[in-house]
Amino acid sequence: MNTNAKTCPICPRHCNLSAPHCERGEEYSKTGILPQKQAAQHNHGHFQRLQFEKREQQLIMKYLHHAVGAADRGGITQENAEKMFSVFTEDETILLAKLLERLSDHWLKLAPNSPLRHSRH
Repeated sequence: MNTNAKTCPICPRHCNLSAPHCERGEEYSKTGILPQKQAAQHNHGHFQRLQFEKREQQLIMKYLHHAVGAADRGGITQENAEKMFSVFTEDETILLAKLLERLSDHWLKLAPNSPLRHSRH
């Protein structure tokens, strides 16, 4: 391991090596050896994880995935639903909704076999 390196080289997130966010990063921070990728790429169910050239795009996908997972399976109760967006101002929440709607509309055009459609509210 490069003792001068402070960030993990394994994924686009580039976590601080003192607090890596994945098992491979933890292994690297302890051993200094890049762990081998599994023969098959990591996937969720039967979907292969998409890879992006730009770090920000990879992070957007990761954060969307984690946010949906936290909301769907993370045990957030209805009582906490209002708190989910409390980190944003009202204007930021509106802007985020517009950006995600635009992104979703575009992705649905790129994925013609997708059964998902949303209605505008």
